[in-house]
Amino acid sequence: MILAALHKVEKAYGDQVVLADATLELRDGDRAALIGRNGAGKTTVLRLLMGLEEPDRGAVHRGEGVTAALLAQDPVFDEAARVIDTAERAFADLEVMEAGLQELERAGLDDPERYHRWEQLHATFERRGGYARRARRDAVLDALGFRGREMQAVAQLSGGERTRLGLARLLMAQPDVLLLDEPTNHLDIDMRTWLEGYLVRYPGAALIVSHDRAFLDGACSRTAEVSRGRLRIGDGAPTAFRAAREEERRIQEATRLNQEKERDRLAAAAAQMKRWAGQSEKLHRRAKAMERRVERHERTMVEAPDGDERSTRFRFDCDPSGEIVLSARHLSKAFGRTLFEDVTLELRQGQRVALVGPNGAGKTSLLRLLLGEAASDDPRAEVRTGARVRLGYYDQDLHGVDPEATLIEEMIRLVGDVEAHNLLGRFLFPFDAQYKRVRDLSGGERARLALLKLTLSRANLLILDEPTNHLDVEMIEALEAALAAYPGTLLLVSHDRRFLEALVDEVWEVRDGRFETFEGDFGFYTRLKRRRAERAAEERQQAAAATEPEVARPRGPSRWSLERRREALEADVAALEGELEALERRLAAPTAEAVDDVVALGERHAEVEARLIEAMSEWEDVTERLGAT
Repeated sequence: MILAALHKVEKAYGDQVVLADATLELRDGDRAALIGRNGAGKTTVLRLLMGLEEPDRGAVHRGEGVTAALLAQDPVFDEAARVIDTAERAFADLEVMEAGLQELERAGLDDPERYHRWEQLHATFERRGGYARRARRDAVLDALGFRGREMQAVAQLSGGERTRLGLARLLMAQPDVLLLDEPTNHLDIDMRTWLEGYLVRYPGAALIVSHDRAFLDGACSRTAEVSRGRLRIGDGAPTAFRAAREEERRIQEATRLNQEKERDRLAAAAAQMKRWAGQSEKLHRRAKAMERRVERHERTMVEAPDGDERSTRFRFDCDPSGEIVLSARHLSKAFGRTLFEDVTLELRQGQRVALVGPNGAGKTSLLRLLLGEAASDDPRAEVRTGARVRLGYYDQDLHGVDPEATLIEEMIRLVGDVEAHNLLGRFLFPFDAQYKRVRDLSGGERARLALLKLTLSRANLLILDEPTNHLDVEMIEALEAALAAYPGTLLLVSHDRRFLEALVDEVWEVRDGRFETFEGDFGFYTRLKRRRAERAAEERQQAAAATEPEVARPRGPSRWSLERRREALEADVAALEGELEALERRLAAPTAEAVDDVVALGERHAEVEARLIEAMSEWEDVTERLGAT
């Protein structure tokens, strides 16, 4: 069943064509990733499907009675409401449906038309999870970090928490079509893993925009790519889709190259024949025939593949540091609750460490202590950098940059006129964009500028706090390649699992007031955490079983009782066999007055036969039990 679709849609903003002849179908059960560069048109696709924008040409379709919902990055709430109130309001549609069902039931469902309306409404109510909505509410609030905070006022939530509450509200409402624009924003690793599994089991359809590659690969089985106004759709998660597209492009390019060589050979032969023709009419005809052959060949040639979209490569150069890069002792921090206490750590030259933990666990607080931007609660604390250490911090807030300056002005101040244009181009700033003021930059542009500035620092210790936020997949992969080749020391905070898997060889975790180190890569860390969780679950089950009161099991019947039962059954079997024989004689030779009772006799015969089989079966069971005692 098609829930929502675009059909031959065109959409342009001024001279910029975002979509041309775009077709997309979302069917029940679809989990589709929507990928493409920043600014390619992904959000436009979502807004068209939601009905927030109209296409210039083509049509947008939504099935009758189908509900769709789009995740807002800046959701609006009643500031006076509590978290639980906001959650309950997600069920407004379902409660209206439930009231309608009850009204129809009170009126009576004996009327065929009324029953038909009830049946349709009930199917919709059931499809959207009406009966399980309270359980869904509790599960979603728990998974997204609101357990125990249900009575907290929405006005007290941070920006990231409000975004998570908006996602929670959307999931609880359970529309037929989920349109998710960056749902992993402000979600930690545990939350992303939970959401991935939740979407796999989602009863409707979902179209998801995200730059988290592991999340999309785990949640999606189809991919739609927006590029240069075209919408391409294929089976498979994004990584497999992109690999297939690259292989298709390689084959297309090789085929086109061979066809061009053959065309050039045929054209050269036709030109040679034309030169030889002279005054020979026969040779002229052959030359014309060869030219027509060239034309036919050109018509059968495959299209040349699209040129690569602009990509980038950059690197982080640095001079070597001493062996001990960073050391710290007695680091403690509490804000109403203990984030971490008496932490001692050490970073050595060339180490690549991930700092992980749930949102609010204290990762940023620990970074601020290491950077000297905050003081430890323990007066004994000390943080030391080693010999020849040059620290670089990823600063997306762009401290020290004049917000009124243009990009090119800021870069000229750092590197001079010629190199400024080259660097901005390498970081995918078109010439016109280089004259934008810093305060007008988008999130992705600010992130690219922060990375550009970091490449100029020659830092041999990089501390990066969520560097992949706001970057598209191509830029994330370029950053990943640059950090993989980086010879210095790396301390990285990120919730992007694939990014961490590619880069780190040790994990530091801040969780539940504790700091713990894991001497292994991110894959080792996740496997170890999974085993610990499974072991803890087993221990809880064993503890629960141990504390359950023993229920006295009823003893089986005594041998005396079994013997008496066997005797009774033997008597029943004898009586039933006798009755069965009598019935069979009467059925074989019915008397004149019994002819009309043949049907009744047959029914009685079947009943007695069934009772006989049952009695014999029980006799066999009792006999076996007597033999075992």
